Amino acid sequence: MLELAFQPDRDARQPVYRQLARFLRELIQARRLLPGERLPASRELAASLSLSRNTVNQAYQILLEDGLLRARVGQGTYVAGRPAAAPASPPAAARAFAWEGLLARRTRALALPRLPAAPPSLRFDLRAGRADLASLPLLELKRAFGQAAARAASLADEADPRGWLPLRRALSRSLVARGIACTPDEVAITNGAQQALDLVARTLVDPGDAVALEQPGYFGAALAFSSCEAHLVGIGVDDHGLRTDELARVLRARRVKLLYATPASQQPTGVALSEARRHALLALSDEYQLPIVEDDYDSELRYGGPPVPALKHLDPGGRVIYLGTFSKALFAGLRIGYVVAPAALIGRFALARVASDFNTDVVTQAALCDLLESGALERHVRRVRQLYAARRQTLLEQLEARMPEGARWRPPAGGNALWLRLPDAADMQAFHAGCLAAGIALGPGELMALPDGPARAEAQRHVQVSFARIPEERIEDAVGELARVTRQACAGRRVA
Repeated sequence: MLELAFQPDRDARQPVYRQLARFLRELIQARRLLPGERLPASRELAASLSLSRNTVNQAYQILLEDGLLRARVGQGTYVAGRPAAAPASPPAAARAFAWEGLLARRTRALALPRLPAAPPSLRFDLRAGRADLASLPLLELKRAFGQAAARAASLADEADPRGWLPLRRALSRSLVARGIACTPDEVAITNGAQQALDLVARTLVDPGDAVALEQPGYFGAALAFSSCEAHLVGIGVDDHGLRTDELARVLRARRVKLLYATPASQQPTGVALSEARRHALLALSDEYQLPIVEDDYDSELRYGGPPVPALKHLDPGGRVIYLGTFSKALFAGLRIGYVVAPAALIGRFALARVASDFNTDVVTQAALCDLLESGALERHVRRVRQLYAARRQTLLEQLEARMPEGARWRPPAGGNALWLRLPDAADMQAFHAGCLAAGIALGPGELMALPDGPARAEAQRHVQVSFARIPEERIEDAVGELARVTRQACAGRRVA
């Protein structure tokens, strides 16, 4: 039977049968369905598309009336040889190409989360995932990149998909600070942590595999595993991090291929995985042979006590795949991340990478290697940690003093953002519209929850508020505006 890649938009105003008729018309006009080609019987097409037979019949009837189809009694429905009373077709080169009918199945399943619109006039940038550009060590950056650029000719032939060896050596030495002992052969450099996630997903996940991840949790991880047609299973988070009791129930009920988690500073809640749960999680990993993908994206930004070693520190068996990035410490445009895993797995990641982009820019790797080996990066991180700690404290104080009753938050253990819950009385649509009008940019909570997951409704009442890019002296004004918008959203008034 002819397979048609049609997916209805259930939220659209146009009835599904008209959407299907338009889809078939585009295929006919683009000559992806040729004159004389037989279409599936309405019963068969309805079953394959999970539609009612009446919906298919109505779509066919529209195209029959337009002269694009012909019905032959007892034989079926065919594409007409020449559409009756139809305007002359444009030249072949000018015809619209029916790309929707050609998309791969895994591509059709992808849906980018709705990203927030930037305010027309940005006054307070409270969006997560950004760094304070004013604090960058510009002299050290210019020196490191200048020296790397001067060596460009000698670096031209360096194209190891695992990454430049001197950087892998420097990185393996620096990871001792996270309690990780690894060799350069167990490290791969990637174009950001997102590519590392993509390589893990493409290497380990087959269509239909179950992948467990925190909820709420990082939307980029959900996107990476969805692209491999995984079935995503949300695991709840509380004040002690990932709920290992909930994970245990899931593992007893079904086979899970791997788990993605952010133990050091849970994204987006900011809580750290407790020591007891770290050991419980590794015990479950051993019992069920469950690989753990540990995303240590913001581990260098730790507040309130000494840094907790990475989960991989407790992992002598090599069951934890460790991901990291340099963009959070420096700037988002520095697209260099890394993955630490057993050497055999690193080799598989390298093979998967060659299919897309071969290797990371070597000049940038050389500059970053210089920053690591000279100690410039470590000095910068120490300065930024102090800067963010002061901003975090001021933000917490201002929220306590100004936010209306019913708003809730917890001090984040690490990172540069906190997870703020708005009062139950707040109209969230009015709140976001008010923030837009007031020039406040922040992260909507719905980004951090699976569209059909149980955590979605609660996440929609949250926002992620970052203190990375806002000077300490402006935090009072920012929270004042945020509180004003919240009060008006609670009062049910239009926010101006």
